[in-house]
Amino acid sequence: MVVASLTILFQLLPEDQSEFRVLPVIQYLDNVFESEVQATRHYFETKNEIDGQKLILTSKLFNKAADSLLAVSQSPAIQEIVNNSVISHRKYENFIQREKINIENNHAYNALTALQIKQPLIDSVKMQIGILNQTYLPLLNNALKKYNQKMSIAVTTGSIILFLALAIGSVFAFLLARALTKPIQALQAGTQRVGEGSYETVVVSSNDEIADLTRAFNMMSDKLKQLDEMRMEMMSEISHEMRTPLQVIKAGCYSIIHAKDGPQLTQRQRDAVGMIHQATNRINSFVNSFLDIAKMEAGLMKFNFEKINIVDLLTPLIQEAQLIAQTRQINLIFNAVEVPQFMIDKERMSQAFSNLLSNALKYTPDSGSIIVNITETDRTVASKTGKGAIKIEVQDTGVGIPEADLGKLFNKFYQAKNVPLVNEKGSGLGLALVKHVTEAHGGKVSVKSQVGLGSLFTIILPINE
Repeated sequence: MVVASLTILFQLLPEDQSEFRVLPVIQYLDNVFESEVQATRHYFETKNEIDGQKLILTSKLFNKAADSLLAVSQSPAIQEIVNNSVISHRKYENFIQREKINIENNHAYNALTALQIKQPLIDSVKMQIGILNQTYLPLLNNALKKYNQKMSIAVTTGSIILFLALAIGSVFAFLLARALTKPIQALQAGTQRVGEGSYETVVVSSNDEIADLTRAFNMMSDKLKQLDEMRMEMMSEISHEMRTPLQVIKAGCYSIIHAKDGPQLTQRQRDAVGMIHQATNRINSFVNSFLDIAKMEAGLMKFNFEKINIVDLLTPLIQEAQLIAQTRQINLIFNAVEVPQFMIDKERMSQAFSNLLSNALKYTPDSGSIIVNITETDRTVASKTGKGAIKIEVQDTGVGIPEADLGKLFNKFYQAKNVPLVNEKGSGLGLALVKHVTEAHGGKVSVKSQVGLGSLFTIILPINE
């Protein structure tokens, strides 16, 4: 903006300022000569020595004004007219000198009559001044036109420079704002990832207070990661240690219930042993799921892929779920089309699909409905395959999931906030296992839900060879 202002001022300065200095001098020259003529008439009337001195003074002022006009004017035409004015004025001065001598010699001499006779001398000087004005006016008009053109160019140039200044300033402001907000955004994304269970460090890209905060955050993230690893390792060891006692408890329950010798159990005893057996199965299922997820996260899980038809694989699971649904008047609908065979780990995929069905049954109230769709879609999940994908949808009319929980739903041990609305509670590992199994097959899982209306879980698996 400073450059724009200086540019405008520089361009508005005229290259040659003589045209603008000449006009005041011409006007001054005309005024001085008019004063000289009036002083001459007054002296010729009064014949006073003081008035004579004023006449001499005005005559000298005219000559000085003429010299100033010659000095400031650069035009030869103007200088020639000024010289002619000086010559005419000199003749007028000579006339006045003669008349002054006549007045001094004869005080009764009437000089006004001689002045009337010599009026052409006055008219000659005035005519030269008039010609001077007429000659100068076109030059002045040209100078004004040039000045107006310069003003227009200066305003245009200044506007362009101001626009460029604003554009450059906006770019610098954007870059500065980005430099200030980028570390904050990175730190915000890092906190989001930590909240989702991914303990990643944030790159320190500045050297200010935000950098100190980022380093403190990275230290916290590292500590949380170490604690999570220690917890996983401890849980893994506990799970391994629990497997053998659980098998012993299960075997003991079986032997008690099916014992042929010994006293017969009462119904209350049989119910108690049955509850112990069911609780043991739930604990065993949790242990197995946890160990599976731990292996998948560590990359140690071995998958046994084989080419099969996924409809044939999932149909028995759906039939079992339909039997359970009938006891609660839940309408479970299964829609499937013929799909090509592709590489699947039967055990893991059955486990993942069973978790989805189990959740649908668990969170759908009595007399609700569940719809399972298996279709083929052109949408490819993995870029390496162009053979389409299989889409599995499990839709229910259950309690739904709050929008704030959807992003964290597939994290291990995480349960939605509205889980207490139902009687049954899970371990928080089922959907995490679904996510790991789906991604191991090159696919992805997603969820759409609305509280009070139900949920839609979608698994998309690429048709891999």
